Amino acid sequence: MRRGILTLACLVAVACGSSDPRALTDAGAAALNSGKAKEALAEFDRALEHMDASHADFLRASIGRCQALARTDAARSQADFLALAQKESARVGERDYATVALDLVQANAIGPAAAIAEAGLKRFPNSPEMTKLRDRVGDAAKKANDPEAMKQLKGLGYAGDG
Repeated sequence: MRRGILTLACLVAVACGSSDPRALTDAGAAALNSGKAKEALAEFDRALEHMDASHADFLRASIGRCQALARTDAARSQADFLALAQKESARVGERDYATVALDLVQANAIGPAAAIAEAGLKRFPNSPEMTKLRDRVGDAAKKANDPEAMKQLKGLGYAGDG
C-alpha cells in the first residue's frame, strides 16, 4: 500500500511539473535552443517565480527570458533587458548585451537591438566587444534599410562600411 501511494505521489509530482528553478531554467534554455520561444518564455517565467536575484541561476534565467522575448515581443525584450542591466549592473556583462542584441537582430528588430548596443557602449565604452556589437547591429540596420537605427548607430561611431 505504501509503495502504491509513493508511486502515485511521484507521478503527480511529475505531472504537475517541477518547481526547481535550475530545472525550469534548463527547460527554458532547451526550448529556446529548439526554437520554441513561447515555451521558453513560460519556463523562464516559472523559474523566476521560484528564485530571487541572489539565486545562482537568476541571471541565466533572466537573460534567457529576454532572448525568448526577442523572438516574440522585441519592445518588451528591450525594456526588460535594459531594466535588468540597470538593476543588476554589477552582474550583467558585455556578453549579455551582445547576446540579447544579436537575438533581436536575428528577429529583425533592429531598433531595439540598436538601443541595447547603445546602452552597452555607454556601460562599457572601451570594450572591443561592444564596438563589434555596434558594427554588427549597424550592418544589420544598413541591410534592413533602417534609417533611424543607422542614425543612432552613426552617432555612436558606426562607420557603415562593414
